[in-house]
Parts: sequence; C-alpha cells; structure tokens
Amino acid sequence: MEKSHEVLGNTPLIIAKNLGKALGIDRLYLKYEGSNPTGTQKDRVASVHVQKALEYGYNTVVVGSCGNYGAAIAYYASLHHLKSLIYIPRQFHSPRLEEIQYKYGARLMLVDGMYEDSVEASKRDASENNWFDANAGAHPELGLEAYAPIAQELFQVIGEVPDTVSVPVGNGTTLAGIYHGFEKMKISGFLKKVPKIIAASTDGGNPVISSFKGRLAKIVDFPRDKIRETELNEPLVNYHSYDGDLAYEAVLKSGGYAEYVTDEELLAFKKLVKDRENIDAIPAAVASVVGTYHVVGRKNDKGIHVAVLTG
Repeated sequence: MEKSHEVLGNTPLIIAKNLGKALGIDRLYLKYEGSNPTGTQKDRVASVHVQKALEYGYNTVVVGSCGNYGAAIAYYASLHHLKSLIYIPRQFHSPRLEEIQYKYGARLMLVDGMYEDSVEASKRDASENNWFDANAGAHPELGLEAYAPIAQELFQVIGEVPDTVSVPVGNGTTLAGIYHGFEKMKISGFLKKVPKIIAASTDGGNPVISSFKGRLAKIVDFPRDKIRETELNEPLVNYHSYDGDLAYEAVLKSGGYAEYVTDEELLAFKKLVKDRENIDAIPAAVASVVGTYHVVGRKNDKGIHVAVLTG
C-alpha cells in the first residue's frame, strides 16, 4: 500500500529490549525512519528542498543519488507537479530505479563514474538550465532544518537527552541536522547538554570516519582510488562527503565517536535487528547499531543510547 505524504516525520521510536540484551546495552532505542512515505529518512530533506523549489518558482528539481534520495525527490516533485531529473552512477545496484522512473515519473540520468560524479553532473546541468539543485551541500541550511526535528522527536518521547545518538553517515547531512536540533534546544534553554554523536559508516571509505580515526583537526577527503564500493555499502561510501564538514564538527563538538563498519557486520546486524525486534531495515541503515555496539556494547553501560535506522 502506498503511504500518504501526510505521515512524514514523527517516526517510531522503539525500545529495543531484545536487541539491547543481545548486545549488552541496557537502554537501547531504535529510531525507525523506514516509516516515512518512500521508506527512508531522505523524505525529510527531499520535502524541504521541493518546497523551496516551489517557493523560488522552479519547475524542475535535480539531484545526484545512490537511489533513496532520488526516489524521495521524485516522489515529492510528483506530488507538486514538478519535473525531476535523478542522476545515478551507471554501475550502481539500486532497486529503486524502476520506482523513480515509472511510479514517480522522474527522468533517470545514468552517469559514468562514482556517486560524486553524478552529483557534479547534476549540479552542472542545474546551473546551465536554471533547475533547482537539491544536492547535499547545495543548501546546507535546508539539510539542518530538515533533520533537526529528529532530535526534538527523540527528546519528546524519551523525556531526557540520550547519552549517545548513532547515525549512518554518507554525506553527513542527517547526522549534522540531528546534532543541530539538539544544539538549538540547548541554546534555547530546553536542554543542559547534547548527546555524544556517533558517526557510523563503511570501511569501504568515508572521509568523516577516516578523518576522525586520523585525529585530524578538519575533515579531509578519502583517497578516491582507495574507495571500495559494494552492493551493501553504496549508500554510505564517499570519497567526498558534501556535508561532511558539518557532520565532522558535530562529532567533535559533542565529544562523540566515528566508527567503521564492515559489510559482514551490516549483514549480521541486519539479521539481528530483524530477529530480535522484527524490523526489516536495509543493511546500510543498521550501521548505526553497529556503531553503538562498537562504542558501548558489552560494557555494562546504563546510559540511554539511540541508533537511527535510516530506512
């Protein structure tokens, strides 16, 4: 059944008692973004970008994507009768290509190269044709605005600030927005602290994680020739994270962590989340659970820990 766009946001927060017991984490919560209209957290930022395109008077929205963000942009563009062009690396394995084209009516543009090449092609065409550029990094304030409500939703349900919030990281937009939401509430006097942010991404290559592991003061791109893409890690792998500077700052300012996860861990934890909590998340989405486990699992920790399942 197709979901209504009216159910955007306010996604379920699950007390993961069975999973927490298996991982040795006493108070573990899962924030499940798969209940958004197209099934991922990308709906939040896509809806904001499409609204901004309408406000500015654009008739076409473009974006480079691995699949999920492209589906979300195509969906919201179709709701508002805008055209959308979705740029995807030709070799990617996204199961969402037919949905993007035939269900939402977007034009699919296959690009030779990597994800970043698709982004750059879409940015160039947007500039040359006066189309709205919805890419990560193009309007960083919109990404922060889109994902900040996740922090508010967490605080409203839990009633206190979590000790850690773990987020899968590709470009870093979701993580940066969640941290921004907590920081806004702290500045406004609603909170006395912000949670430690855990960035979790593939060991196939991500500059947020590699820069943290290298103890760098500022984020540095991951070497392009060392990227290892697989069907499992495509939503996470980047040599350049377009909002990575914001995500890296969030990790450092919060006193948080950045953790690599392997494809083997993504598959194992996907099964574990399904078996213990009956949540069927995509492998990349459970990177947050792996990250939480790396930081606090098996340590008899009594804190409150949230893992965001992005889809």
